[in-house]
Amino acid sequence: MYKYFILILFPLLFISCGKEKIQISKPDKTVENQISDEDTTAMSPEEAFSSTLVNDILNVDDEDLQSYLEEEFYPKLKNSEKVTIDKISSSLYILTYYEKGIEKNLMIQKFYNPVTDEMFFESKETQTNAVKQFIK
Repeated sequence: MYKYFILILFPLLFISCGKEKIQISKPDKTVENQISDEDTTAMSPEEAFSSTLVNDILNVDDEDLQSYLEEEFYPKLKNSEKVTIDKISSSLYILTYYEKGIEKNLMIQKFYNPVTDEMFFESKETQTNAVKQFIK
C-alpha cells in the first residue's frame, strides 16, 4: 500500500510544480480619480495668479519668483484688466499690466546674495515693454 501511495504522490508533485499563470488586472479608474482628487488642493487667488504667470506664461518652475509675485504684486494687480510677464534673460523680467486702461511696466530683476546664500528680487517702473524692446 505504501508503494501505491508514493506512486500517486510523485506525479502529483510534478503537476503541482508546473508554471503558474499570473493575471494582471487593469487599474480601477475610480481609484485613480480618487487619488488625483485627494492630491489636488484648491489654490488661493494669490497662488493662482503667480502660478499662471510663472508656469503658464513663462513656462518655467521658479518658486522664488512665484512667492515674490504673490507677496509684492498680487495686492496691487488683482483688479487689473490684463497682466503678463516676459522673460528677458535668466534674471530679468518685464511685468506688464493695465490699470484703468493705462499700460504700466515693471522691470523685475533676480539677485543672489552669496553672504546670506539667498535669492531676492528688486523691481522698478520702466517705460518700455517687451514689444517695444524687441519688436520695434
